Amino acid sequence: MDELKQTKDTADLPAEVAVPRYGQQMDQQTDAELRNLSRFFLKHPSLVLTCGYLIASVMGLIFTLSLLDEFEFHVLPYLELTDFLLAAIAHPKTILNLIIGIVSVVFTVWFERKCRKKYLKYALWIDKSYRSTSFLPNWIWGAFTFVFYLYFASTVQVPKIAQAIKNHQTEHYQLSLIYPIEPGGKEIRQLNEVQMITRTVSYLWIYHQGQVKLIPHANVAALIPVLLKKPNEKPDLKITEKAVDKADKAATTDKAKH
Repeated sequence: MDELKQTKDTADLPAEVAVPRYGQQMDQQTDAELRNLSRFFLKHPSLVLTCGYLIASVMGLIFTLSLLDEFEFHVLPYLELTDFLLAAIAHPKTILNLIIGIVSVVFTVWFERKCRKKYLKYALWIDKSYRSTSFLPNWIWGAFTFVFYLYFASTVQVPKIAQAIKNHQTEHYQLSLIYPIEPGGKEIRQLNEVQMITRTVSYLWIYHQGQVKLIPHANVAALIPVLLKKPNEKPDLKITEKAVDKADKAATTDKAKH
């Protein structure tokens, strides 16, 4: 009988007798792993920035893929390796989201430990959740949570941004081209009421007349912001028509000279 009592789970005993066990073991294991990790990064400090930037680049790439997917555009065939390396710079909010996530995890772990030390009933209630099994160890839960946060933080604002672009609520531009494009068989050198979706190393992704258009950077002559009087007001078509006439006249005079 004594042996059975000793093997009985302490979490099932009354609060006055039971002592949390799995939470303390998890804390000790986590502290040991963090000490080993800190020693490694102290020996190789450059890896901290490298790992952080790579994670931010993954988040930026996920953001680009998700945003263009909202417009039903398959972007992968047009991406290059450099786009992955510069994704964090092209979308700096991903770095901010990464920092916010790290700070939130550190604060949550610190606060949860304080609660377990101060409130025994809470410690006994949460103790079983720290129990690790051979089929599903705690590090798998941690890895799954980390991957889920990367995806969530990268895509949480995508539907809102895409809807704002489709509703013409983002900043408008006048896009002048070096070489004309021929949508519908008509040469066009300037696009009006253009909204920028995103940009990559080689291309500028714009939303124009309800369509996603892919413009190489080498073909962009000028990108001029159009001032709007109100957030939902469309650009002044008279101004854009005058700009088109001037561009056409300049193009015809150049052809006449040659």
